[in-house]
Amino acid sequence: MAKAKADPRRSLTASIAALRHSRDNVKLGNVRAGYLKYMLIFPLAPVFANMQGALFSDTVQLFTLDAMTLTGSAYCLGAGVLFAFTNTKNMALLARLTALSTAAAFAVWLFLPESLLSLLLAIVFTFGLGGCAACAAFAYTFILNNAERLLGAAAISLFFALSQLDAGLSLVSGHFNRIYLAALILGTAICLFLYKKEDFSAVEGRPRASLNPAIKLTLYFFIAHYFVEIFYTYLPGAASAAAQVANGAVGIFVVLLAVSLQLFTRRSVWNMCNIFFIAMLLTYGLYFMPEGSAWRSLARYIHGFEQMGYIAAYYLLGCVFKKHGDFRLFKLCLVIILPLSMLSYLIPGTISAYAPDSLPLAATLTTAAVFIGFILLSPAYAKSLFAADWSDAFRSLDMTEAVKKVEESDLLADLKLTPREKEVAALLLQGNDAKQIAAELTISVHTANFHTKNLYKKLGINKRSELFARLYSDSFLPEI
Repeated sequence: MAKAKADPRRSLTASIAALRHSRDNVKLGNVRAGYLKYMLIFPLAPVFANMQGALFSDTVQLFTLDAMTLTGSAYCLGAGVLFAFTNTKNMALLARLTALSTAAAFAVWLFLPESLLSLLLAIVFTFGLGGCAACAAFAYTFILNNAERLLGAAAISLFFALSQLDAGLSLVSGHFNRIYLAALILGTAICLFLYKKEDFSAVEGRPRASLNPAIKLTLYFFIAHYFVEIFYTYLPGAASAAAQVANGAVGIFVVLLAVSLQLFTRRSVWNMCNIFFIAMLLTYGLYFMPEGSAWRSLARYIHGFEQMGYIAAYYLLGCVFKKHGDFRLFKLCLVIILPLSMLSYLIPGTISAYAPDSLPLAATLTTAAVFIGFILLSPAYAKSLFAADWSDAFRSLDMTEAVKKVEESDLLADLKLTPREKEVAALLLQGNDAKQIAAELTISVHTANFHTKNLYKKLGINKRSELFARLYSDSFLPEI
């Protein structure tokens, strides 16, 4: 009697256990000073999104929608529409033009009294700001390495937490938010003007990519965290001084905690994703408590864990697209998904306008639904992302650096491997399985497995993760 074939998919509990123990490896020494201009822009999106409650009041409306909803929607729409006209050859130029026009519109808005005209101008400059962030998103994804992506997201989150704390304490006589946004836009313009066309040229030769499971799972968390977070900005008291101080103080701690998780415990970003969802669920649940109660105040402190969601979302987005994406696919996702993200403003904005008492319930149900979806997808996250064969790249210098370093420094030269075994080793380090290696080298899957077993035997190892550890230990890793 033939044995029943085991289900190749891991059980939910086994997948969660594997994900909890999955690891990354980010090193401060891999950060390059010359790439700061690409590190400090892309996470501008959450900074702006969370400042809107303090920048725009509900006094002036258009089509019954408040300024925060309209400018947030304009930001998402601008990111998709303006990026639609970019390519790797004109991106540096388009980034400069977008930054210049955005800065000009903002400079005029800054000195206008609150009115319908100022609202229309705010929509214009936030539309342009979205385009700036879209160009920066591409550089953040395809030009930076793993450490730079993580620390770039963490730095912006830290700046935002500090701005919340400062604004809540009114240390700059109530004008801090506008001054800070002006500094952000000026910094954005300067960074975009420093973009170099040649930095984008390496992206042009990337092979055509498809929307594989790893990218889909990354986009799920990215969009989910955005929908979950935006609800908070519409809740009563979210922009109050007390709420800003609470968010800022805890946010600073959370940024340091997130970086520590990566630098010292080396725990996977998956853990950060879960901490974010749990914190937001607690935040919204506590909003059912009476205003002025200790429980309601606690919600504002717990909300500081929003920063962990931002860091995890942007880090994952950059890493996975660098590994599996190309310009065409990145552009397609950005052009389609970001305009759709307007719903993250329109839904809570509409509820706030017509049924404000329902906001806490809507926020709680939305968070619970996407969190349950995230947990139920654990087997998929384990199989295709955090515990996949190619996930060794999370422990490398960058998501595609393994093969490049083999080619540049010939780490395999003294290991007595045949030329074909070296090719197979390089492809294994790139994250390919036996079938993909066979197609790449025009050999059979059986032959690919044969060469893999031989090189493992010669190196005294048993699996791909040991191959990576053998070649890219600290003693072997080339300096950059």
